[in-house]
Amino acid sequence: MPRSQVVAGETARIWVSFICYTISTSMTGPLIGLHAYRLGASASEIGVIYGIAALTTFLTRLPLASLQHRLGSKSLIRAGVITNSTSLILYAVAPSTPYMYIASGLRGVGFASFHPPALSEAVRLSGNNQQLGWIMTAPPLGMTLGPLLSSTLLAILGVRLEPSLAYSYTFMVGAALSGIAFFTPSGGEDPHGRGSLGMAELSRLLSREMMLLVSSRFLLSYVVGAITAMLPIYLVEKSIMSEPEVPLLFAWASLFNVLGRPLSPLLKSPTRGMMASSILITATGMLFITPALPTIYSAMALYGLSLGLFIPSSLLAVQSLTDGSSLTMGIAILTLSIDIGSSLGSFGAGVLRGWVETDWIISISAAVAGVGSLLLVKRFMPKGSRASV
Repeated sequence: MPRSQVVAGETARIWVSFICYTISTSMTGPLIGLHAYRLGASASEIGVIYGIAALTTFLTRLPLASLQHRLGSKSLIRAGVITNSTSLILYAVAPSTPYMYIASGLRGVGFASFHPPALSEAVRLSGNNQQLGWIMTAPPLGMTLGPLLSSTLLAILGVRLEPSLAYSYTFMVGAALSGIAFFTPSGGEDPHGRGSLGMAELSRLLSREMMLLVSSRFLLSYVVGAITAMLPIYLVEKSIMSEPEVPLLFAWASLFNVLGRPLSPLLKSPTRGMMASSILITATGMLFITPALPTIYSAMALYGLSLGLFIPSSLLAVQSLTDGSSLTMGIAILTLSIDIGSSLGSFGAGVLRGWVETDWIISISAAVAGVGSLLLVKRFMPKGSRASV
């Protein structure tokens, strides 16, 4: 079979794997806090539930990524799928908050195992900036379809079942969709049987440019954590939206996330894409000052577009700072900032909610993070052409 057809087939499989996995996580992500709230969890406990998932991912991402050379990407992707499905089943049957803590730990391990090798495969198969943008439409498309699906399920099941059972069945559907991703990963990189990274590779992975990139991603992830954990509770408590409508807002944001992926190559370099993203997240914070429904939808549109521009740009920036053998580990280091940023954003917003209105928490977080990220990305701009792809 011609090499082009092989690559096309692998690309299609990694796209399907990404979209199935992302539908399962995005359809359940906004519901975890609402489900815990119905089980009697406080705002701080809800923050901890989300924080555990992000913190567990942070603690396990590098150790799991280091197994890439021995196991290959396919094995790591499938392990992540199995763990994620198990976590969703545990959420579904959890009778109390402690069980949700355990489920969040498994959810975090699933993220850590799945995402670095899957992203590495996407970069490896893309060949160029434009193609990577299209491959990476799968995650935000899944983020759009997932909330639409969960909203529909809650609306239908809520008519006939108790709310807790409606949530449980929705989590079960997510587990089944996640399971589909087990059968669809691409061929993946072969195991190399190599031990640890050499000092030269480690030096590149811990370079000044990489640390600036990681810091910028951390700030944006803090905003993601705060919005994911606290915005659904705020909208329901203030009667701005009903519970089945909340996922639709996140689906709206994901539509713009999808749009940003293929648009990112038009900015010509990863640095410009990341700068545009930082400006958009700052504007998001300004819009959240006014808690009116049209303004909230506008803010979430900019929020989604910001992430859509930043993610492909940051992956290409990592590619420019690493070689092929250490790409997965480089992506794992970058995504560590997602884990710790989301964890702190979820936990911090949950704690602050006792003293500050939720809309102000999100507004200030987004504005400060956007400005900080912009300053870091400006420093990332190289004197040579190393960060341009």
